[in-house]
Amino acid sequence: MNFRDALNAREFLVTAECSPPKGTNISGILDRLAPLKDRVHGMNITDNQTGVMRMCPMAMGLHLKNIGIDPIVQITLRDRNRLAIQSDLLGMSSLGLSQVLCLTGDPPKLGDHPDAKPVFDIPTQELIRAITLLNGGTDLSGKDLNGKTDILPGAACSPEGDLETESRKFEEKFDAGARFFQTQAVFSPQRMEQFMAFAAPFSVPVIAGIILLKSAKMARYLNDHVPGITVPESLIARLEKCPPGQAIDAGIDIAAETIRSIRPMVHGVHIMTVGAEETIPRILDRAFS
Repeated sequence: MNFRDALNAREFLVTAECSPPKGTNISGILDRLAPLKDRVHGMNITDNQTGVMRMCPMAMGLHLKNIGIDPIVQITLRDRNRLAIQSDLLGMSSLGLSQVLCLTGDPPKLGDHPDAKPVFDIPTQELIRAITLLNGGTDLSGKDLNGKTDILPGAACSPEGDLETESRKFEEKFDAGARFFQTQAVFSPQRMEQFMAFAAPFSVPVIAGIILLKSAKMARYLNDHVPGITVPESLIARLEKCPPGQAIDAGIDIAAETIRSIRPMVHGVHIMTVGAEETIPRILDRAFS
């Protein structure tokens, strides 16, 4: 079942994430992703994640469709103004790419083109509203379209961030038209429960982010450099105690344990393995066994 059908059926959603290649060779990544065809409802495709230039997510989305994986295309506001964004959305819809996750985007200074000029022409809520308008047959300037789009807009949220701030952003994105939410990585069932107490009345699917911790070093990097993510010291200590080469197996266990602990609260999980997509079946097997 594809992502939209599973969402409409209120099934427990499983999505994952991949980055397009830095180049045109897609054979390796497609080989890694093909086994996930029957294990996930949708696959997010990042948009120059961390400011690193890669193949555009729309092209990668078509490659995924060709191997039977339903793409969720991420669009960031960093690289495009409102003209380019709406143009891309029209093109995506014409090609049958029908899910978009709307994001602000990481600053260019983090990536491999630090002198690139960021755009940020409109806020995330306006990007969501643009999709809502295009689906209705008009653009942001109020002009009629010759053929409307059919795109399901989603947004991001961060349950482990400041609850007041995140709640306000969630409501603004929902009001703009977001019809599903994927969260930043979560590790605290208590914080997830607090956030869901706020989000539940909106009756919109919330898909909890699960990140594979590959090492204690990675966990500390997330704490130091990625806003909205807090890896508990107890998990870092657990990873530090692992013998050489065994930390990733402990990370798989941690991901599976987190899924089991938050599953009753949320509508699905979004698994981020940062290039280790081959571990996703193991995470799912341990989480749902």
